[in-house]
Amino acid sequence: MKLVAPLVSGLVLLVVAGTARVDAQPLPPTDLVAVDEYIDAPLALFGRTRPAVERTLGAPAAIRPRTLPGGRRAATDAVDELAYPGVVIGVSRRSAAVRRVEITEPRWALPRGLTIGVSRSLVEHVLGEPQAATDVSILYLYSDAYPETVEFYLRGDRVRRIEWLYAPAD
Repeated sequence: MKLVAPLVSGLVLLVVAGTARVDAQPLPPTDLVAVDEYIDAPLALFGRTRPAVERTLGAPAAIRPRTLPGGRRAATDAVDELAYPGVVIGVSRRSAAVRRVEITEPRWALPRGLTIGVSRSLVEHVLGEPQAATDVSILYLYSDAYPETVEFYLRGDRVRRIEWLYAPAD
């Protein structure tokens, strides 16, 4: 009987140690191909310019003015945000290029199944280690061009909003 107690407590210690090791595993390295594919997805889905977006989605439910950071030659970029159910697309007034996409509903098929409602751990498993992370968001950069990014905004452990930013066409 005295031998069973140390054996049981040793097994409990092994199970706890094994569980801690599984939870503390490092994230896989950033999968640059997957990240680049994911960042390009909204442009392929909706279009790269305002006319293409409107051909794909029709007339927006609302249009709102906004200012985004500019590029090398412009301090800021005035955009029109085209609002549709579940998606807002910011297009440059100067070039008509898509500058920002925000999705809040899982209406569209995005690469690798990463959409609204998936878990943070799935995003990190599929795309690898993010370039920036907090308790409320995780950010990935395009492999060869900043500021092309995708940021997953979280509520608890689930994606509630995804935002892509694209460089100005200058």
